[in-house]
Amino acid sequence: MDTPENRDNEICPYFLQDMKACGLHTDGIYLPPRPHVLTYCLSSFYRNCSTYERYCLSEKLHQIQTDQSLAGRRRFLRIARQRNVLIRTCDPIGVVSGDFAEKATTVDYSQGGMRIVMEKEIPDDSLVLFDFDNDFLIPCLQGIARLCWSRRDEAGRGFEAGLSFKDQFSQAVLAIELTQ
Repeated sequence: MDTPENRDNEICPYFLQDMKACGLHTDGIYLPPRPHVLTYCLSSFYRNCSTYERYCLSEKLHQIQTDQSLAGRRRFLRIARQRNVLIRTCDPIGVVSGDFAEKATTVDYSQGGMRIVMEKEIPDDSLVLFDFDNDFLIPCLQGIARLCWSRRDEAGRGFEAGLSFKDQFSQAVLAIELTQ
């Protein structure tokens, strides 16, 4: 039976229906023409869209990401690499709020988020502004993430946390990093 839930699985996950815009473009808002929307954005053929192909990982990596047997709850391929990152609490649009600020180090990261270690614990249910150091693919990359989980590290000297990226620019940059 064709239910609204089934139709949602057949449309492009990056199509912003309220705005009738493509959420993949990082350099502005792209309003695809109506024939494009009907052909790609609102159909199961969205993977054939040139914009989708340009901004998303190859089909091979996409299959790895969605393979439940490989990743369990993980949706994206991870890079186990240490990078320095500054973490600060912020509001939904990225304005620093509160007094939490901490230097952290990534344990691993993916297109969807990162796992970090640091000395202080991030407050529960926080949105954080993150700033990578100059040694990252895009120096000083900044974005917004949501705290998914936090726990003491195995040595008991600090904390480990999982952050989920909330801005599409960070997701697009990390997708590029994964293909290199």
